[in-house]
Amino acid sequence: MSISNEKRVHPQFIESIEKGMRVLELFRDGRSTVGLTELVEGCDITKSAAQRLTHTWCELGYLVKDEQTRRYSLTHKTLELGFLYLNASPLITRAMPILKLIRDKYDVTVNLSLLSGADIVYIARLPGPGQTVTEMLPGRRMPAWSTSAGRVLLSTLADDQIQNILATTSRIRYTEKTQCDSNILFQEIKLAQKQGYAMTLEQIMVGQSGIAAPVRNVHHQIVAAVNITTRISQWPTERINEELLPLLMTATQSGIV
Repeated sequence: MSISNEKRVHPQFIESIEKGMRVLELFRDGRSTVGLTELVEGCDITKSAAQRLTHTWCELGYLVKDEQTRRYSLTHKTLELGFLYLNASPLITRAMPILKLIRDKYDVTVNLSLLSGADIVYIARLPGPGQTVTEMLPGRRMPAWSTSAGRVLLSTLADDQIQNILATTSRIRYTEKTQCDSNILFQEIKLAQKQGYAMTLEQIMVGQSGIAAPVRNVHHQIVAAVNITTRISQWPTERINEELLPLLMTATQSGIV
């Protein structure tokens, strides 16, 4: 995670903590283990700094070192940090009954997500049929441009911010129908802003659609998004518009936060 120069020069900014967090965040891309060379290159730190930081994380119990391979892996203590957030979040606490209501009523997958830079982070997930546990773990990140929830959340930004994200973010064609054109994506994000929801068809997975609506706080600011994913074979667009969209709009406007 990049830190702006403005934050770095703040007199209360502690660079050593930021470097330490870079070590943990290196595991974000799915690596199960890392070595010192990877840490030096991936975190842009010296070898001696990497040695000190990994030793500290090991002493604190957040990393463990395999003495044979000399590689490091995360421990359960990092999971405990995530649980602290999940357990303490009033947003999740208030949203969960509504997410469960939608999931149980229509047997679909329902997610609650936040915007994090150019990505969304799923903070609550209720799987529908055919979803594996590993696919549905909270904390997973996805490029915001590619998802219905992400487009809703990007629509809260100023036009120049949206365009900057689209211009600087690499786009992967997940399916033949994945929209990668930045101009078209910008128009779809603006459409989400205008109509108050976003819908995607086969942008991430073949045969899957998504629909999302924003969650607002008491000040009417968009702070999160709820999205529903369905199988197109069971949920054609007409049925989504008739059944899921009204329920989703009502649910997200019912005072989750």
